[in-house]
Amino acid sequence: MKSINDLRFGEYIEHLRKLSEKSMRQAALAIGVSPQFYSEVEKGRKSAFTKDRLEKLRNFLGLDDESSIIMYDKAADTHKGMVVPQDFSDYIVERDYAMAALRTAKELDANEKDWQVFVEQLRKRKE
Repeated sequence: MKSINDLRFGEYIEHLRKLSEKSMRQAALAIGVSPQFYSEVEKGRKSAFTKDRLEKLRNFLGLDDESSIIMYDKAADTHKGMVVPQDFSDYIVERDYAMAALRTAKELDANEKDWQVFVEQLRKRKE
């Protein structure tokens, strides 16, 4: 069996759905799509669901934060040209300063250590 990291979006949500002992039909109805469309997404023939439907799926399957983040990241991978997971795209778009911070990090070629320091500083300020 593939590791979680190696699963594509459709395979991942199928895995989560089966762990939750939910049928494909139940999942489709819960998020407002046809069972046929849901099946096409699980099989990788269609891109991931919209942000609202991903949130409904998250709630329907009772996903924890870690599983949700993985789901959103894998969903972003299904959209050609989309690089920002849908769970925080609104956050970036609605806050000019967040977009400015990302652009600055890009311009300065911030590496993983730079981001770790930044995140740690934010966490300390919030404690």
